Amino acid sequence: MENQEEGEGALQKHYFAVLFIIFFTHLTVASTFYGCDIAANSCSASNYRVAGLDSDEQQVVALVNGTKVYGYDLELERIASSSLVYRSAGSQAANEAANWIKQTYESFGLQGSLESFQFTNWTLLSKPSLVIDLDGNRSTMDDQTAIPSFQSEHYSWPTPEDGVFADLVILPLPEAANWGQLGLNPIGTSWDSINTTGKIVLIGREVRWNSDWRQSYSDKLLADPPVGVIYTWWYDWMNFTPPMHSSAEGLPLGGHYYWDLQIPVGFVSYGDGLWIQQREATNVSAQLTIESVIGTGTHYNVVGKIAGHDDPQKFIIVSSHYDTPMCNGFADNGAGTAGIVELARVFAEAITMGLYSPRYTLLFVAFTGEEIMMVGSGHYVKQHKSDMQNIVEVVNLDGIGNKFLNVSQTSPGSEFDLDEVVVKAAQDLGIGYTNMPSGGGDEASFSSPSTINDMIYRNWAVDLGISDATPVNSSVMIYSNPEVYSHKWNMGTPGWVHTSYDNSTSTQTFGWVTEDNLEDHVKVAALSIMRISAGTITGTDFTPIVIGVAVTVVFVASISAFLVVRMRRSKK
Repeated sequence: MENQEEGEGALQKHYFAVLFIIFFTHLTVASTFYGCDIAANSCSASNYRVAGLDSDEQQVVALVNGTKVYGYDLELERIASSSLVYRSAGSQAANEAANWIKQTYESFGLQGSLESFQFTNWTLLSKPSLVIDLDGNRSTMDDQTAIPSFQSEHYSWPTPEDGVFADLVILPLPEAANWGQLGLNPIGTSWDSINTTGKIVLIGREVRWNSDWRQSYSDKLLADPPVGVIYTWWYDWMNFTPPMHSSAEGLPLGGHYYWDLQIPVGFVSYGDGLWIQQREATNVSAQLTIESVIGTGTHYNVVGKIAGHDDPQKFIIVSSHYDTPMCNGFADNGAGTAGIVELARVFAEAITMGLYSPRYTLLFVAFTGEEIMMVGSGHYVKQHKSDMQNIVEVVNLDGIGNKFLNVSQTSPGSEFDLDEVVVKAAQDLGIGYTNMPSGGGDEASFSSPSTINDMIYRNWAVDLGISDATPVNSSVMIYSNPEVYSHKWNMGTPGWVHTSYDNSTSTQTFGWVTEDNLEDHVKVAALSIMRISAGTITGTDFTPIVIGVAVTVVFVASISAFLVVRMRRSKK
């Protein structure tokens, strides 16, 4: 009897030892299989995203349609091309675009709204013109030539209704064989003998690209104010670029000299500028007409809203700007705006399909006034200053659609470093990218509101009062540059953005904006937003642990029942 009891005890110990080994082994395997470190009681994105996208992510990303993005962009281009000032901030065409964006949001089931503010706006009453008169006699017509490439600069000061007629003089620029040599040769006293007072001045716009040259030019304008300025490209290495229109070029020149001195400003192509230079020796005159109107009007930021479920008082902002300078703005930034419209559609559809439930409230914001120094996003921050601490991230799309995808670097936030999230999304999608130091778009109004406040004050003498707004470190810009940027012009602005080439025909011809690239870039944004707004970036996710433990408990219970039965049979 004693030997039988000892045998049963040994058998029980054996069974329980086996049970413990099975339990521990299965628990370890389960925790590894479900991607969680039980000891650490946490689960990071890198642990369970090694294999790429999960099922829901794959399905949501698959909803992105490059053809739809391209179609939205074509509609924005149509609106721009119907106006002499394109989609210039505050213009009739800009307001038409704002209403179209809002209506499109609402067609997806979003709550759409227009957030208005008052600011300076600008428009043209007639097509600008420049006529070169070879004999300086306005009454003789047979020696007059209209310059076909002439275009008013964005926000140019107006001429009288019948224009200004004056002698044309040239301010030559020093020799420079390429971009890197700009400024090596000083202007010095070379302009001292040239009288520009009351004249129309032709000058290479490259004068703006060197601070010393720019200062010499500013000094010349103040000392001998002309009645008009015509930009051209001075150097033959810039002849591939059509006239380029900067943001509010008619206003800022390191100051307000054009507006303060009431100087209208336009631009002609390299070829037309060369033609004028070749005839200037005959003391030609010019008739310049820019019939513009400057005033104060209503500008609109457009917001589409999807309410969050878990933490709705916190926000993710997905943004772009829809305004343009003097061009169609198909890439800059019809493409980015089309991208956020598509993201609004995709997330609305994903929610309906049960693939996605946003933790935070998603705001798809199309800003106006980026081209006049982030005026729209600056006003948005002003109007929502109290919400700044509740903004989880800002993802800004600008000029997407080219094969060179860039991701601006961000400062680490309290929970994640946003550019790392975007880069990981691009890697998981197999899409090439480049990390860039900064974006310099509307995301800057959130990451550095004091800088934008100073910029707007410096250019417009308007203090928005956002210098003390809470910065949003997690503010990233996703953007792209055309191939010409890499191969022909090594500088901060590509050689075709803000020009007549920024249209659907040219971008298609040169491959600058394609449906495939638009789709890829929007997918990167969608995956990045989903991973943060679905709560997969930080914090503890107990779901895998619960599943692992539940499976282990069921397994151990089954083994225990089996062992008990075996022990009872052995007693018999």
